[in-house]
Amino acid sequence: MKTILVGDLHLTAQIILPMVEENVKAMNCRRVILLGDYMDAYNQTKNINLYMNELDYLLMWKSRMKTIGIEVITLLGNHDAPYLTFNPKYYSLMDSSGIIAVHNKLMKLGVQIAFQLEDYLVSHAGYTEDYVLEEWHLKKISASIIENIAWLNTHIGGKRGGQYISGSPLWADFEELTRYPNLNYPKQIVGHTPQNKVKIECNLETKIIGIDTFTVIPLEQSPYYQQLGTGEVLLYEDGKIWTLSLNWKNEDIIRKIDSKFDR
Repeated sequence: MKTILVGDLHLTAQIILPMVEENVKAMNCRRVILLGDYMDAYNQTKNINLYMNELDYLLMWKSRMKTIGIEVITLLGNHDAPYLTFNPKYYSLMDSSGIIAVHNKLMKLGVQIAFQLEDYLVSHAGYTEDYVLEEWHLKKISASIIENIAWLNTHIGGKRGGQYISGSPLWADFEELTRYPNLNYPKQIVGHTPQNKVKIECNLETKIIGIDTFTVIPLEQSPYYQQLGTGEVLLYEDGKIWTLSLNWKNEDIIRKIDSKFDR
């Protein structure tokens, strides 16, 4: 099945997904996989309206895609997990009622940890040799397994300032995936680690593809935001991959971000 895979969104779904939809229709795709981190962006901890609008848009977009025969898989990222576990971080939304609302909307969105795309295992951050793909990782998260999400979200590797050798499928840095490869899952597609463009690291044993290409950072003066990634997404069909360039890195997009983000 022809599939488009999209990296971390960080409160820009309303900007990015219309461009993704154009490519879905042009390429006659039947599936979209979103690799998580729908929530949180620099300096947006009090921007509750943006959080609500983003999640409502995601829910509407996924539902609308389904009506036209497009399957949308929504994976969970490390920036989304604290809302499921009610354990906000310093970068999370600073509003208790907002956190509850985000929790409920993420559960309604139907997030899951991983997806098996033929030979490729797809997740937010990837599986190093220290972590095993469990059956529940491939299913939509239910209230009964929230404690399992908490465990994954506290297992952070040294590369990201944690105490473990490598991070969990919510936290593994791209460098950890290549340094401590999991040979049970030799082909993986991940987000989480910002890349300028789609990055492919392969050798005789493994092939790791990083697609987190939508990083936005604030600036102290106009234009107030800078895009570090080119905004590429991945197209997959029958074991073959291509990159697609979205119309992402331009002044119009910066203006749209500035209109939605607090500064």
